[in-house]
Amino acid sequence: MSELIKATTSKTVIAMGRLRPMTFFVITITFILILSSAPFSEAVNPTIWAWGIEGEPELGQGFDVWANVTDADFDLANVTVEVVGPNMSINNLLTFNGTFYVGSVPSFPNDGEFSVRIKAFDLAGGSRTSARIYIDFESNPVIPVDPLLTMPIVVSSSLGLMVVVVGLACIYDRKKSLGEGVIAQE
Repeated sequence: MSELIKATTSKTVIAMGRLRPMTFFVITITFILILSSAPFSEAVNPTIWAWGIEGEPELGQGFDVWANVTDADFDLANVTVEVVGPNMSINNLLTFNGTFYVGSVPSFPNDGEFSVRIKAFDLAGGSRTSARIYIDFESNPVIPVDPLLTMPIVVSSSLGLMVVVVGLACIYDRKKSLGEGVIAQE
């Protein structure tokens, strides 16, 4: 009888030993399937599709900024243009004109490198920032002379002036020699 109890007990222990890992595996897989099928509401950040500047800020002028920004869950709070440079930091709010977000930036107050970028924020706390555009501004730039452009102008005008001077010298010499001949005959 003790042999029967031992055999039954050892089979039960082995079966229970196999059951625990299998039970753990089934519970784990069930938990993973439940979590993966549960609908998660993922926050959607605004999207900056395109943006740009219009004007010539590198020449010391103010410029306009436009941006094509959307938000999939329609809770876009604001769109701003950020300008950072030496002794200047601006965050101007852009307004929606029906197609794009637009705004203006004043001219740069001093020389240096300025960066311009767009930032968009939604009501859910999501945000998106665009890549930067770098603008070098120098109030009194030294404009280099392009020799390929100026050389033909300088050479041709010098040749033309030389022809005029040589022509006038020849005319003067003829008149002078004619005038000397008249005086000598008298």
